[in-house]
Amino acid sequence: MSARQIVKRYYDAWQRKTGDFSDVPLADDFQYKGPVASFDSAAGFRGMAAEAGPLVTRFDVRYQFIDGSRVCSIVDWEMALPVPPMTSAEILEVENGRIVRGELIYDAEPLRAAIAQQTR
Repeated sequence: MSARQIVKRYYDAWQRKTGDFSDVPLADDFQYKGPVASFDSAAGFRGMAAEAGPLVTRFDVRYQFIDGSRVCSIVDWEMALPVPPMTSAEILEVENGRIVRGELIYDAEPLRAAIAQQTR
């Protein structure tokens, strides 16, 4: 399976499966860095996605750049929280048929503020 096909499954989990990543091939020691949360295991990331997925109301991959085993996607997304629509860049790296690393880049200040309001 190519990096493009594997990453397509990753985005399908956000777009159509409300954060259910059970069919996405993540390495057990999947490393993920984001502006709100970071993870060092597939289990931790899957848990977050299961909680956040139902809040995602729109998720569109606007464009992808593929360089061998690295896939960079520009993503437009919205959540059922009081935050404006967001655009992010996400870099995913695939090795031996599994996603091993990911990094999400966007201005998370509105999301952090909304999460803080929800926990009060």
